[in-house]
Amino acid sequence: SATTLAANKSDSGSRANDTIWLGYGGGFANWRAVSRDELIVWATRSKPYLVKIWRPASGLRFAQTIGFTSFAGRVSKFDNVYVDGQRLPIKSIVALDPEEADLLRWQSDK
Repeated sequence: SATTLAANKSDSGSRANDTIWLGYGGGFANWRAVSRDELIVWATRSKPYLVKIWRPASGLRFAQTIGFTSFAGRVSKFDNVYVDGQRLPIKSIVALDPEEADLLRWQSDK
């Protein structure tokens, strides 16, 4: 599951990343909810990150748009995701490789 994947990477320190650099454009290339408390965001088409929020959000999987707080062009675990007017604090951010992101997307479609 996505949670297990994130926990394994965070525990091992492998590619764990608490910050997403948004670049000078200030936005994400894409995003996809994979559960009620996890989403994948692509900083670029080839740089996906698994973002876990502290509590489940019922509207996350059906949201058309989301927002993030950021500081100096970076999103960190100290920022928030906004979904349907709800402020959802970020619990963790873990860098993924594109194949892992594809697998999580596929699993979330089941």
